[in-house]
Amino acid sequence: MSVLEGARVVLYVTGGIAAYKASDLASKLTQAGAEVDAVLSRAAEDFVGPLTFQALTQRAVYSAQTAMTAQNEIAHVRLANDADVLLVAPATANAIARLAHGQADDLGSAVALSMQAPIVVAPAMEPGMYANTATQDNLATLKKRGVRVIEPDSGRMASGAEGKGRLPETSVLLDVVRATLGRNGPLKDRVLVVSAGGTREYMDPVRFIGNPASGRQGVELARAAIERGAKTRLVLGSATVEPPAGVETQHVESAEEMLDALQQAVAGCDALIMNAAVGDYRPAATFDVKLKRGGEPAGIDLIENPDLLQSLQGEFLRVGFAAETNDHLENARNKLLGKELDALVVNDVAGSDTGFAAETNAATILRPDHPDLEIPLTSKAGVASAVLDVVVEMIGGR
Repeated sequence: MSVLEGARVVLYVTGGIAAYKASDLASKLTQAGAEVDAVLSRAAEDFVGPLTFQALTQRAVYSAQTAMTAQNEIAHVRLANDADVLLVAPATANAIARLAHGQADDLGSAVALSMQAPIVVAPAMEPGMYANTATQDNLATLKKRGVRVIEPDSGRMASGAEGKGRLPETSVLLDVVRATLGRNGPLKDRVLVVSAGGTREYMDPVRFIGNPASGRQGVELARAAIERGAKTRLVLGSATVEPPAGVETQHVESAEEMLDALQQAVAGCDALIMNAAVGDYRPAATFDVKLKRGGEPAGIDLIENPDLLQSLQGEFLRVGFAAETNDHLENARNKLLGKELDALVVNDVAGSDTGFAAETNAATILRPDHPDLEIPLTSKAGVASAVLDVVVEMIGGR
């Protein structure tokens, strides 16, 4: 289960053009199962109205001057006491200054001053304002107090200027909230390594042997790991999805590059989850120029890539993935025993709803001396959650 399910999030929206993005953030948090209490500053209401957030969250929305809740409780006290996290997004330069100096002249800043739970701040403003020494000093003050500050993106601003100051995408904000909520999870102080994506074995500068792995399942595994408090290292091959925000990620292409990266990543780790779709073969020789059409087709001799799981040995749990198209359970059991794994997750990639490009998956987790654990068709995030629950159990038993 995601840490967002049932979490109480106070979303403090301050007055910048990026306030419109906060409505998408409120929607995605609610869809993920969070209970979102939106608090709008006076200026924020000039950009987006309370009704938008009320419709998206199905909860009451609070204005800057709200003093009491509908239950006749002091609003800033009740919101702060109930919150699992306060997220200020977007956070203008003015809002950051007020938070840094402990002002409490509207509901949102009063909630911040009353918070015992973590505070996350996502600055969004013109590049010059963000770079100004006053703003940077205020952000440094908040960081010293334990406030988590999300670095803004660079790009085109509403004014037409280019620079650093854009509110990050909703997916990034969600990942930071996940990591914040999961900071004291069952894998706190543990190090997990996840491999994801496919590999590419080039035969010339533009052609390669590869597979259609999207990397989605491995990325969701990394996301589930940070939700449980783990320090997570991701080795990512070719992929169509972005890695989770805040995860130490190394990008690779070939199987040999992935092996080199994993050999470094597993140093001091507690568990390795090998989800990457690593090619079994690579060309014996590569060409410096593009092979031309015409004449006799060039023969491509293939040689085997190293078996990455067998090459990676150490005092850590080893969890493999087996993508099969036929007799998948029988084939997987042979791999589980042959590679001496702690667990093997097997799925049939021949189906349209469980293949490489699918957004859903179904799997079976095999473990020595344990009954098979069936994971019915669900989202890849759901599969990742089930796998990480097993990892938590295995680490706890060591």
